[in-house]
Amino acid sequence: MIRLVDQSGRSVIEAGAPAVLPGLSAPACRNADPALFFPAYGLQLSHTQITAAKELCGSCPVREECLAMAVRSDESDGIWGGTTPLERRRMRLQLARMRQGAELARAVVSGEEPQVLPSLWPAVVHSLFRMGWNAERIAVALGMTSSQVQQARAMAARSQAFLALMERHYPKDWA
Repeated sequence: MIRLVDQSGRSVIEAGAPAVLPGLSAPACRNADPALFFPAYGLQLSHTQITAAKELCGSCPVREECLAMAVRSDESDGIWGGTTPLERRRMRLQLARMRQGAELARAVVSGEEPQVLPSLWPAVVHSLFRMGWNAERIAVALGMTSSQVQQARAMAARSQAFLALMERHYPKDWA
């Protein structure tokens, strides 16, 4: 049972309410109080709520499915799949950048010199690596240092891992 207490030791949230995600089979939150994942109208999730909800999500057998469902439906409230609304917005933004980066990479390969903003570097770098370019060639083409190329590649790898998660749960055009 999850039990959150305030500074005076009074119980703020106690588990035992109906399942938060009744559509998912055996979620870890099935017996948790929905208030742990969703604040009262007009209130922000507290750091304590976020930490407790993420801890519960961390051991959930359907965490990926829950997260994929929340991202696909553009869920803007509460904790889903161990993520906050801000974290999910950032994921969707990075995935949109990955699609845009692929287009920019094709332009670079064709000899054009598109302006590539730093926020799009991970996506363009990833696409250029997939097209067979090496780090040195990418750095020169985009005006980056080799360290920036490696950082961008690492960021893109995280986005690709999330994209793979989405495609496992929603194989056809989930965005």
